[in-house]
Amino acid sequence: MRQLPTRRTARRGNAHRVATSSGTKRPHVWRRAASWSAVHRPNMPCITNRSARRQRSRQKERERVMTALDSEVSTAEANAGDAARAWLSAFEDALVAGSEQDLQELFETSAGWRDLLAFTWNLRQAHDNQAIAELLSAVVDDIRPTGFQVDGERPGPAIISEVGTPATVEVFFRFSTAAGEADGYAVLTLDGVDNTARARTLFTRLVSLHEAPPVWPPLGRFDVEHPTTRWREHRKERCEFAERSPEVLIIGAGQFGLMTAANLGRLGVDTLIVDKQPAVGDAWRSRYESLMLHQPHNMLHFSLMPYPDAFPEYLPKDKMADWFETYASCFDLNIWTSTEFVGGTYDEPKGEWTVSLHREDGTVSTLHPKHVMMATGGSDIPNVPEIEGMDTFRGEKIHSSRFVDGREYKNKNVLIIGSGTSAHDFAHDIVRNGGQATLVQRGPLIVVDLPTAEVLYGDYRNREIPVDLTDIRFQAGFVYHQMREAFIGYQKFANEADSDLHTQLRNAGLEVWAGRDDTGFYYHYLSNSKGGYYLNVGASNAIASGDIKVLKYDDLAKFDAEGIVLEDGNHQAFDAVVFATAYRPLAEGVRRLFGDEVADKLGPIWGFGNDGELNNILKPTVQPGLWILEGSLPMARWHSPLMALIVKAELDGIVPESFKAQGHPSRTPSVPVPALASAFGTTPDA
Repeated sequence: MRQLPTRRTARRGNAHRVATSSGTKRPHVWRRAASWSAVHRPNMPCITNRSARRQRSRQKERERVMTALDSEVSTAEANAGDAARAWLSAFEDALVAGSEQDLQELFETSAGWRDLLAFTWNLRQAHDNQAIAELLSAVVDDIRPTGFQVDGERPGPAIISEVGTPATVEVFFRFSTAAGEADGYAVLTLDGVDNTARARTLFTRLVSLHEAPPVWPPLGRFDVEHPTTRWREHRKERCEFAERSPEVLIIGAGQFGLMTAANLGRLGVDTLIVDKQPAVGDAWRSRYESLMLHQPHNMLHFSLMPYPDAFPEYLPKDKMADWFETYASCFDLNIWTSTEFVGGTYDEPKGEWTVSLHREDGTVSTLHPKHVMMATGGSDIPNVPEIEGMDTFRGEKIHSSRFVDGREYKNKNVLIIGSGTSAHDFAHDIVRNGGQATLVQRGPLIVVDLPTAEVLYGDYRNREIPVDLTDIRFQAGFVYHQMREAFIGYQKFANEADSDLHTQLRNAGLEVWAGRDDTGFYYHYLSNSKGGYYLNVGASNAIASGDIKVLKYDDLAKFDAEGIVLEDGNHQAFDAVVFATAYRPLAEGVRRLFGDEVADKLGPIWGFGNDGELNNILKPTVQPGLWILEGSLPMARWHSPLMALIVKAELDGIVPESFKAQGHPSRTPSVPVPALASAFGTTPDA
């Protein structure tokens, strides 16, 4: 996770595209400004009524100072490049030699490594130099990495530390493995005496397979290859799966389903998506009318097809819905809408699933995919608490999934059970449209003002910086112990920045906290049930002003016909109740679709696991052929290419069999790794 903004991020904001003399842009080459002075050179004052000699003298002095600064920075950047290349060479030598001792010496004691498929065919982490060396040594003979070099298509090695602190260098690099091409990112600390480097952070990622190159672009003419078939007929036939089963079945046409299917199609994998909604994008269209995304434009790009520049910084939900539909059309994705996945069983000897699908016309289709990917966005089972007397309430009672528009509650008094993002949005929409709203808070809430939250997003706020660079830097920061420390540092900043708002909210009766151990909202999102926080886009101000009321859940005794009775005996009348209480855990959805045996075998889903990665999310599970795709839209962009690569590698027999065995060093540990167990108890998120 990135640190708080410093001169490092300020300089990154001045990144620019390097152009040839003819003005033609070189593809994908972005660099910071050439020197400190080029960015920070002061504006020269207008000098009048002075002698030309004094003007020339001062101008020469300025030029001398600027030249010296440029020279100093150029020398430092040259040293950074030399140190980075030397480290990569030494790293490769140590891997070839299989020397754990040499590998340990290349890393700081508290270093972190995060690997996405390149070395482990898994999502794995190691949290100190000894653990890194041990894991690398355990897999290197099968992976056979070679050809480590600075990535010429990305910014060259650069100093990213503050003046006066130990020199820290970032380097983007590339290398090859026995299976494919890979890339990486490292943060190195330089020794001030001999300019040698040790890695603080290492990130490695598989990006392609030697034996399965992309099948795009299709260069032939359709009418030549299919002279008697029309395009529309061809697409209809491919989508029907009347005489074949897909290699991969994806449940859900949300962000993960669409992006993963597109990346699978890029590798030539026959894929079908099924979704219960009538049309692609309806999961967004059917949500409440006031919904706007709270993350900036650059953070929400789709894999393979970024948004056009005309898109607003914050997308309305209907624009997002239309983009889903456009994306599916552009990539010719095979999708069955109005189709419900009824259930599936796995045939281990055949290595395939038998799945039942309830179609729109009432028929049931049976297919036999090799892989099933669950991308439902949750369990889809509403979580509604049991409250005494609820069945006697005569007003409207709905779950948040059925809330549409605050305008429907003009001149009405609405009780909202829950206090997360949706609850805040509902209440704000209701009071802005002439209604009254009361939130019932069930647990403490992390509240961050939107401008404060955007600080965490760092370079995603700058459309001039390519998203893939920010993605790599961001993902590299998810080594658990480094990420947690960074989140705590950010939350300290957020607490100070939003202290006045928090005081006002507490005075209004809302319980505000900073998350477990002051780790903040994003850690809370990853470690718990993805709720429990609100990024303020107006509702907090309405609470502070008294326009939105707050009650504690423990103060609610029961419902009656007209409203609620509080523990102190007071009565409050309401016209409607909205249960903004989210959904049951995803594990319950797995149990409903695949049965107890599979659900019990998988164990927990979501939350930090034994090595700091998420439990059973976006990586191989103990159930062959079953993949759980879950998370935010940025996570879908990051991981959908990886999911396509690992599934294609499984289909083609590229993954070494030894790597699939539970207990292999590449697999997720069965108990918490020592660095996490000692610091955080039995599990990192316990």
